[in-house]
Amino acid sequence: MGGFIFIMAFSNINPVITGIGVVAPNGIGKDEFWKAQELGKYAIGKISSFDTGKFNVNLGAQIRNFNAKEYLGPRGLRNLDRSALFLLVGAKQAIEDSDTEVTDATTDNIGVVTGTTFSHFWPIIEFDREVFKEGIDFASPALFPSTVINAASSMVSIRFNIQGLNATISTGYTSGLEALNYSIDAINAGNAERVFAAGVDSLTFSLFFGFHKLGYMAGIKGEPLSCPFDSRRNGPVLGEAAGVLCIEDMKAAKKRGVPIVARIRGVTRYFDGYRIGKIHPHGLGISNAIKKALDEADILPEDIDYISSCANSSQDLDRIESAVLKEIFGKRIKNIPVSSIKSMIGETFSPSGILQVISCIGAMNHSIIPPTINYKEPDPECDIDCVPNKAQKKDVRIALVTSFGPGGYNSACILEKA
Repeated sequence: MGGFIFIMAFSNINPVITGIGVVAPNGIGKDEFWKAQELGKYAIGKISSFDTGKFNVNLGAQIRNFNAKEYLGPRGLRNLDRSALFLLVGAKQAIEDSDTEVTDATTDNIGVVTGTTFSHFWPIIEFDREVFKEGIDFASPALFPSTVINAASSMVSIRFNIQGLNATISTGYTSGLEALNYSIDAINAGNAERVFAAGVDSLTFSLFFGFHKLGYMAGIKGEPLSCPFDSRRNGPVLGEAAGVLCIEDMKAAKKRGVPIVARIRGVTRYFDGYRIGKIHPHGLGISNAIKKALDEADILPEDIDYISSCANSSQDLDRIESAVLKEIFGKRIKNIPVSSIKSMIGETFSPSGILQVISCIGAMNHSIIPPTINYKEPDPECDIDCVPNKAQKKDVRIALVTSFGPGGYNSACILEKA
Protein backbone atom coordinates (compact mmCIF):
# COMPACT_ATOMS: atom_id res chain seq x y z
CA MET A 1 0.00 0.00 0.00
CA GLY A 2 1.30 3.44 -0.87
CA GLY A 3 1.32 6.47 1.34
CA PHE A 4 2.00 10.17 1.54
CA ILE A 5 5.50 11.27 2.48
CA PHE A 6 6.14 14.72 3.88
CA ILE A 7 9.74 15.83 4.36
CA MET A 8 10.80 19.08 5.95
CA ALA A 9 13.80 20.20 3.95
CA PHE A 10 15.95 22.52 6.06
CA SER A 11 17.43 24.21 2.98
CA ASN A 12 17.50 27.74 4.34
CA ILE A 13 17.82 27.32 8.09
CA ASN A 14 19.53 25.24 10.74
CA PRO A 15 16.76 24.78 13.35
CA VAL A 16 17.72 24.63 17.00
CA ILE A 17 15.98 24.49 20.37
CA THR A 18 16.71 27.37 22.75
CA GLY A 19 14.03 27.00 25.41
CA ILE A 20 12.04 24.30 27.19
CA GLY A 21 8.83 24.22 29.19
CA VAL A 22 7.23 21.09 30.62
CA VAL A 23 4.25 20.31 32.82
CA ALA A 24 4.07 16.55 33.32
CA PRO A 25 2.75 14.02 35.84
CA ASN A 26 6.28 13.41 37.13
CA GLY A 27 7.51 16.98 37.24
CA ILE A 28 6.88 20.62 36.43
CA GLY A 29 9.86 22.32 34.85
CA LYS A 30 12.66 20.67 32.86
CA ASP A 31 14.98 19.94 35.78
CA GLU A 32 12.30 18.26 37.87
CA PHE A 33 11.12 16.32 34.80
CA TRP A 34 14.64 15.13 33.93
CA LYS A 35 15.41 14.12 37.50
CA ALA A 36 12.19 12.08 37.75
CA GLN A 37 13.00 10.36 34.44
CA GLU A 38 16.48 9.40 35.57
CA LEU A 39 15.12 8.00 38.84
CA GLY A 40 12.40 6.06 37.04
CA LYS A 41 9.65 7.77 39.01
CA TYR A 42 6.26 6.13 38.44
CA ALA A 43 3.72 8.92 38.15
CA ILE A 44 0.63 6.75 37.74
CA GLY A 45 -1.98 6.39 40.48
CA LYS A 46 -5.66 6.61 41.29
CA ILE A 47 -7.39 9.44 39.44
CA SER A 48 -8.78 12.16 41.68
CA SER A 49 -9.71 14.89 39.18
CA PHE A 50 -12.98 13.13 38.29
CA ASP A 51 -15.07 10.20 39.52
CA THR A 52 -13.99 6.81 38.19
CA GLY A 53 -16.37 4.83 40.41
CA LYS A 54 -18.38 3.49 37.48
CA PHE A 55 -15.32 1.92 35.83
CA ASN A 56 -13.32 -1.17 36.73
CA VAL A 57 -10.14 0.85 36.11
CA ASN A 58 -9.29 3.98 38.09
CA LEU A 59 -5.65 4.67 37.28
CA GLY A 60 -4.13 7.50 35.27
CA ALA A 61 -1.02 9.65 35.00
CA GLN A 62 -2.55 12.75 36.51
CA ILE A 63 -0.72 16.02 37.23
CA ARG A 64 -1.34 16.31 40.95
CA ASN A 65 -1.33 19.33 43.25
CA PHE A 66 -1.24 21.64 40.24
CA ASN A 67 -1.95 25.27 41.06
CA ALA A 68 -1.61 27.55 38.05
CA LYS A 69 -1.70 30.65 40.25
CA GLU A 70 1.71 29.73 41.64
CA TYR A 71 3.20 30.17 38.17
CA LEU A 72 0.90 32.69 36.46
CA GLY A 73 -0.54 34.79 39.27
CA PRO A 74 -4.27 35.03 40.12
CA ARG A 75 -5.54 37.16 37.26
CA GLY A 76 -7.21 35.93 34.07
CA LEU A 77 -7.45 32.24 34.96
CA ARG A 78 -11.05 31.90 36.09
CA ASN A 79 -12.61 30.38 32.98
CA LEU A 80 -9.61 28.42 31.70
CA ASP A 81 -9.62 24.62 31.61
CA ARG A 82 -6.72 22.38 32.66
CA SER A 83 -5.29 22.07 29.15
CA ALA A 84 -5.04 25.84 28.74
CA LEU A 85 -3.49 26.21 32.19
CA PHE A 86 -0.94 23.46 31.55
CA LEU A 87 0.02 25.07 28.26
CA LEU A 88 0.27 28.58 29.70
CA VAL A 89 2.61 27.40 32.45
CA GLY A 90 4.75 25.46 29.95
CA ALA A 91 4.84 28.43 27.57
CA LYS A 92 5.91 30.79 30.36
CA GLN A 93 8.76 28.43 31.22
CA ALA A 94 9.89 28.20 27.59
CA ILE A 95 9.69 31.97 27.10
CA GLU A 96 11.85 32.56 30.17
CA ASP A 97 14.23 29.69 29.37
CA SER A 98 14.85 31.04 25.86
CA ASP A 99 15.32 34.60 27.15
CA THR A 100 12.55 35.75 24.83
CA GLU A 101 11.36 39.33 25.28
CA VAL A 102 8.03 39.98 23.60
CA THR A 103 8.00 43.67 22.69
CA ASP A 104 6.27 45.82 20.10
CA ALA A 105 9.35 45.37 17.94
CA THR A 106 9.47 41.56 18.15
CA THR A 107 5.89 40.36 18.69
CA ASP A 108 4.94 40.06 15.02
CA ASN A 109 7.88 37.73 14.36
CA ILE A 110 7.12 35.28 17.16
CA GLY A 111 4.65 32.43 16.68
CA VAL A 112 2.87 29.67 18.57
CA VAL A 113 2.05 26.26 17.09
CA THR A 114 0.25 23.76 19.31
CA GLY A 115 -0.47 20.10 18.79
CA THR A 116 -3.62 18.99 20.61
CA THR A 117 -6.43 16.50 20.11
CA PHE A 118 -8.60 16.33 23.22
CA SER A 119 -8.03 19.68 24.95
CA HIS A 120 -11.47 21.02 24.05
CA PHE A 121 -13.43 18.00 25.31
CA TRP A 122 -14.02 19.30 28.82
CA PRO A 123 -15.25 22.79 27.79
CA ILE A 124 -17.67 21.26 25.28
CA ILE A 125 -19.13 18.87 27.86
CA GLU A 126 -19.39 21.55 30.54
CA PHE A 127 -20.99 24.09 28.21
CA ASP A 128 -23.52 21.56 26.93
CA ARG A 129 -24.29 20.47 30.50
CA GLU A 130 -25.05 24.05 31.49
CA VAL A 131 -27.26 24.56 28.44
CA PHE A 132 -29.29 21.46 29.33
CA LYS A 133 -29.44 22.42 33.01
CA GLU A 134 -30.13 26.17 32.82
CA GLY A 135 -31.67 26.41 29.37
CA ILE A 136 -30.24 28.04 26.29
CA ASP A 137 -31.24 31.54 27.39
CA PHE A 138 -29.56 31.35 30.79
CA ALA A 139 -26.40 29.36 30.13
CA SER A 140 -23.22 31.29 30.83
CA PRO A 141 -21.24 32.13 27.69
CA ALA A 142 -17.94 32.11 29.59
CA LEU A 143 -17.07 28.51 28.63
CA PHE A 144 -18.01 28.80 24.97
CA PRO A 145 -14.72 30.32 23.68
CA SER A 146 -12.83 27.29 25.01
CA THR A 147 -14.95 24.77 23.09
CA VAL A 148 -12.89 25.23 19.90
CA ILE A 149 -9.77 23.13 19.46
CA ASN A 150 -7.46 26.13 18.95
CA ALA A 151 -8.47 27.77 22.24
CA ALA A 152 -5.44 26.68 24.27
CA SER A 153 -2.97 27.85 21.63
CA SER A 154 -4.79 31.17 21.31
CA MET A 155 -4.64 31.67 25.07
CA VAL A 156 -0.83 31.55 24.92
CA SER A 157 -0.67 34.32 22.34
CA ILE A 158 -3.22 36.41 24.21
CA ARG A 159 -1.55 35.96 27.61
CA PHE A 160 1.97 36.77 26.41
CA ASN A 161 1.06 39.31 23.69
CA ILE A 162 2.45 37.18 20.86
CA GLN A 163 0.99 38.58 17.65
CA GLY A 164 2.72 36.43 15.05
CA LEU A 165 1.34 33.24 13.56
CA ASN A 166 -0.81 30.97 15.71
CA ALA A 167 -1.78 27.49 14.54
CA THR A 168 -3.20 24.29 15.97
CA ILE A 169 -2.33 20.82 14.68
CA SER A 170 -4.48 17.81 15.49
CA THR A 171 -3.18 14.42 14.33
CA GLY A 172 -3.61 12.40 17.51
CA TYR A 173 -0.46 10.77 18.88
CA THR A 174 1.83 12.61 16.46
CA SER A 175 0.43 16.11 17.05
CA GLY A 176 3.45 17.27 19.05
CA LEU A 177 6.01 16.37 16.38
CA GLU A 178 3.67 17.72 13.70
CA ALA A 179 3.62 21.05 15.57
CA LEU A 180 7.42 20.98 15.64
CA ASN A 181 7.52 20.29 11.91
CA TYR A 182 5.07 23.09 11.18
CA SER A 183 7.07 25.51 13.33
CA ILE A 184 10.27 24.81 11.40
CA ASP A 185 8.38 25.14 8.13
CA ALA A 186 7.08 28.57 9.20
CA ILE A 187 10.59 29.79 10.05
CA ASN A 188 11.96 28.34 6.83
CA ALA A 189 9.28 30.19 4.84
CA GLY A 190 10.03 33.46 6.57
CA ASN A 191 6.70 33.63 8.39
CA ALA A 192 8.35 33.82 11.81
CA GLU A 193 11.78 34.23 13.36
CA ARG A 194 10.98 32.25 16.48
CA VAL A 195 8.17 29.77 17.20
CA PHE A 196 7.02 28.08 20.37
CA ALA A 197 6.16 24.54 19.32
CA ALA A 198 3.91 22.86 21.85
CA GLY A 199 1.76 19.87 22.65
CA VAL A 200 -1.00 19.56 25.24
CA ASP A 201 -3.83 17.27 26.29
CA SER A 202 -5.57 16.77 29.61
CA LEU A 203 -7.14 13.80 31.33
CA THR A 204 -10.92 14.22 31.46
CA PHE A 205 -13.91 12.05 32.23
CA SER A 206 -15.07 12.05 28.60
CA LEU A 207 -11.65 10.96 27.33
CA PHE A 208 -11.40 8.24 29.98
CA PHE A 209 -14.92 7.05 29.21
CA GLY A 210 -14.20 6.86 25.48
CA PHE A 211 -11.02 4.80 25.79
CA HIS A 212 -12.60 2.58 28.43
CA LYS A 213 -15.54 1.96 26.10
CA LEU A 214 -13.12 1.03 23.31
CA GLY A 215 -11.36 -1.40 25.65
CA TYR A 216 -8.08 0.35 24.82
CA MET A 217 -6.80 0.81 28.35
CA ALA A 218 -4.55 -1.03 30.77
CA GLY A 219 -6.43 -2.93 33.45
CA ILE A 220 -9.44 -4.01 31.41
CA LYS A 221 -7.89 -7.25 30.17
CA GLY A 222 -4.90 -7.55 32.46
CA GLU A 223 -2.84 -5.76 35.09
CA PRO A 224 -3.51 -2.01 35.45
CA LEU A 225 0.09 -1.20 34.61
CA SER A 226 2.11 0.70 32.03
CA CYS A 227 4.79 -1.80 31.00
CA PRO A 228 6.02 -1.22 27.42
CA PHE A 229 7.72 -4.17 25.69
CA ASP A 230 6.67 -6.48 28.55
CA SER A 231 4.56 -9.54 27.73
CA ARG A 232 2.00 -8.47 30.36
CA ARG A 233 1.12 -5.27 28.52
CA ASN A 234 -2.58 -4.91 27.76
CA GLY A 235 -3.14 -1.29 26.83
CA PRO A 236 -1.97 2.22 27.68
CA VAL A 237 -2.52 4.11 30.91
CA LEU A 238 -3.97 7.52 30.03
CA GLY A 239 -2.06 10.64 31.03
CA GLU A 240 -1.92 14.41 30.64
CA ALA A 241 0.83 16.95 30.04
CA ALA A 242 2.07 19.99 28.20
CA GLY A 243 5.45 20.44 26.55
CA VAL A 244 6.80 23.57 24.85
CA LEU A 245 9.97 24.14 22.80
CA CYS A 246 11.38 27.43 21.54
CA ILE A 247 12.52 26.94 17.94
CA GLU A 248 14.67 29.30 15.89
CA ASP A 249 17.46 29.34 13.33
CA MET A 250 20.96 28.74 14.71
CA LYS A 251 22.19 32.06 13.29
CA ALA A 252 19.39 33.93 15.04
CA ALA A 253 20.10 32.17 18.32
CA LYS A 254 23.81 32.98 18.15
CA LYS A 255 23.01 36.59 17.27
CA ARG A 256 20.81 36.80 20.38
CA GLY A 257 23.56 35.19 22.44
CA VAL A 258 21.30 32.52 23.94
CA PRO A 259 22.38 28.96 24.74
CA ILE A 260 21.41 26.28 22.21
CA VAL A 261 20.14 23.15 23.95
CA ALA A 262 19.87 20.89 20.88
CA ARG A 263 20.00 20.92 17.11
CA ILE A 264 17.12 19.46 15.09
CA ARG A 265 18.60 17.39 12.28
CA GLY A 266 15.33 16.22 10.75
CA VAL A 267 11.58 15.93 11.27
CA THR A 268 9.52 13.80 8.92
CA ARG A 269 6.04 12.36 8.66
CA TYR A 270 4.36 9.67 6.65
CA PHE A 271 0.65 8.99 6.34
CA ASP A 272 -0.03 5.36 5.48
CA GLY A 273 -3.84 5.58 5.47
CA TYR A 274 -4.29 2.01 6.64
CA ARG A 275 -7.59 1.89 8.57
CA ILE A 276 -9.46 4.07 11.03
CA GLY A 277 -8.36 3.18 14.55
CA LYS A 278 -5.78 0.64 13.35
CA ILE A 279 -2.01 0.58 12.96
CA HIS A 280 -0.49 -0.77 9.77
CA PRO A 281 0.46 -4.35 10.79
CA HIS A 282 3.92 -4.10 9.25
CA GLY A 283 4.61 -0.55 10.45
CA LEU A 284 4.78 0.87 6.92
CA GLY A 285 4.27 4.44 8.09
CA ILE A 286 6.73 4.60 10.97
CA SER A 287 9.31 2.66 8.97
CA ASN A 288 9.17 5.21 6.16
CA ALA A 289 9.15 8.15 8.58
CA ILE A 290 12.33 6.89 10.29
CA LYS A 291 14.11 6.19 7.00
CA LYS A 292 13.23 9.64 5.66
CA ALA A 293 14.40 11.24 8.91
CA LEU A 294 17.76 9.50 8.54
CA ASP A 295 17.98 10.74 4.94
CA GLU A 296 17.00 14.26 5.95
CA ALA A 297 19.60 14.31 8.72
CA ASP A 298 22.17 12.84 6.32
CA ILE A 299 23.22 10.20 8.82
CA LEU A 300 23.39 6.41 8.88
CA PRO A 301 21.49 4.11 11.25
CA GLU A 302 24.74 3.35 13.07
CA ASP A 303 25.07 7.04 14.01
CA ILE A 304 22.05 6.82 16.35
CA ASP A 305 23.06 6.59 20.02
CA TYR A 306 19.61 6.38 21.60
CA ILE A 307 15.99 5.86 20.53
CA SER A 308 13.14 7.42 22.49
CA SER A 309 10.34 5.02 21.67
CA CYS A 310 6.64 5.82 21.59
CA ALA A 311 5.79 2.32 22.90
CA ASN A 312 2.79 2.79 25.19
CA SER A 313 2.18 -0.70 26.60
CA SER A 314 -0.32 -1.75 23.95
CA GLN A 315 0.14 -5.14 22.34
CA ASP A 316 0.21 -4.04 18.73
CA LEU A 317 2.10 -0.74 18.87
CA ASP A 318 5.04 -2.02 20.94
CA ARG A 319 5.40 -5.16 18.83
CA ILE A 320 5.19 -3.27 15.52
CA GLU A 321 7.73 -0.65 16.57
CA SER A 322 10.14 -3.34 17.76
CA ALA A 323 9.89 -5.12 14.40
CA VAL A 324 10.46 -1.89 12.47
CA LEU A 325 13.50 -0.96 14.54
CA LYS A 326 15.00 -4.43 14.02
CA GLU A 327 14.38 -4.14 10.29
CA ILE A 328 16.03 -0.70 9.98
CA PHE A 329 18.92 -1.12 12.41
CA GLY A 330 19.57 -4.82 11.92
CA LYS A 331 21.70 -6.66 14.45
CA ARG A 332 22.98 -3.37 15.86
CA ILE A 333 19.59 -2.73 17.50
CA LYS A 334 20.75 -5.04 20.30
CA ASN A 335 23.35 -2.39 21.21
CA ILE A 336 21.16 0.72 20.91
CA PRO A 337 19.22 1.71 24.03
CA VAL A 338 15.50 1.99 23.21
CA SER A 339 13.41 3.20 26.13
CA SER A 340 9.86 4.42 26.63
CA ILE A 341 9.14 7.24 29.07
CA LYS A 342 5.46 6.29 28.79
CA SER A 343 6.21 3.54 31.27
CA MET A 344 6.46 6.36 33.83
CA ILE A 345 4.00 9.01 32.62
CA GLY A 346 1.48 7.02 30.57
CA GLU A 347 0.09 7.90 27.15
CA THR A 348 -0.26 11.69 27.04
CA PHE A 349 -1.26 11.70 23.35
CA SER A 350 -0.57 15.04 21.64
CA PRO A 351 2.31 16.25 23.83
CA SER A 352 4.01 12.84 23.92
CA GLY A 353 6.42 13.57 21.05
CA ILE A 354 7.45 16.91 22.55
CA LEU A 355 8.01 15.24 25.93
CA GLN A 356 10.20 12.61 24.24
CA VAL A 357 12.26 15.38 22.65
CA ILE A 358 12.69 17.05 26.04
CA SER A 359 13.64 13.69 27.55
CA CYS A 360 16.29 13.19 24.86
CA ILE A 361 17.79 16.61 25.61
CA GLY A 362 18.06 15.58 29.25
CA ALA A 363 19.80 12.36 28.20
CA MET A 364 22.25 14.36 26.09
CA ASN A 365 22.96 16.88 28.85
CA HIS A 366 23.38 14.38 31.67
CA SER A 367 24.61 11.30 29.76
CA ILE A 368 21.83 9.33 31.42
CA ILE A 369 19.23 7.40 29.42
CA PRO A 370 15.84 7.10 31.15
CA PRO A 371 14.62 3.56 31.80
CA THR A 372 11.59 1.60 30.74
CA ILE A 373 10.21 0.77 34.15
CA ASN A 374 7.83 -2.07 35.15
CA TYR A 375 9.73 -4.44 32.89
CA LYS A 376 9.46 -7.95 34.31
CA GLU A 377 8.38 -10.54 31.72
CA PRO A 378 10.23 -10.30 28.37
CA ASP A 379 8.33 -10.59 25.12
CA PRO A 380 10.32 -12.51 22.45
CA GLU A 381 8.86 -10.20 19.79
CA CYS A 382 10.23 -7.14 21.61
CA ASP A 383 13.76 -8.43 22.17
CA ILE A 384 15.54 -5.07 22.21
CA ASP A 385 17.56 -3.24 24.85
CA CYS A 386 14.66 -1.34 26.46
CA VAL A 387 16.84 -0.07 29.34
CA PRO A 388 14.85 -2.16 31.82
CA ASN A 389 13.95 -0.58 35.17
CA LYS A 390 17.15 1.37 35.75
CA ALA A 391 18.64 4.38 33.97
CA GLN A 392 21.73 3.74 31.86
CA LYS A 393 24.88 5.86 31.77
CA LYS A 394 25.82 6.65 28.20
CA ASP A 395 27.01 9.62 26.16
CA VAL A 396 24.31 10.56 23.66
CA ARG A 397 25.20 12.71 20.67
CA ILE A 398 22.39 11.81 18.27
CA ALA A 399 18.93 10.58 19.27
CA LEU A 400 15.87 9.40 17.38
CA VAL A 401 12.30 10.10 18.53
CA THR A 402 9.43 8.00 17.15
CA SER A 403 5.73 8.80 17.22
CA PHE A 404 2.82 6.91 15.71
CA GLY A 405 -0.51 5.34 16.56
CA PRO A 406 -3.88 4.25 15.20
CA GLY A 407 -5.17 6.34 12.31
CA GLY A 408 -2.26 6.42 9.88
CA TYR A 409 -0.13 9.30 11.17
CA ASN A 410 3.57 8.60 11.72
CA SER A 411 6.40 10.97 12.64
CA ALA A 412 10.09 10.80 13.46
CA CYS A 413 12.59 13.36 14.69
CA ILE A 414 16.38 13.27 14.92
CA LEU A 415 18.17 15.47 17.44
CA GLU A 416 21.86 16.28 17.87
CA LYS A 417 23.54 17.44 21.04
CA ALA A 418 24.39 21.14 20.95
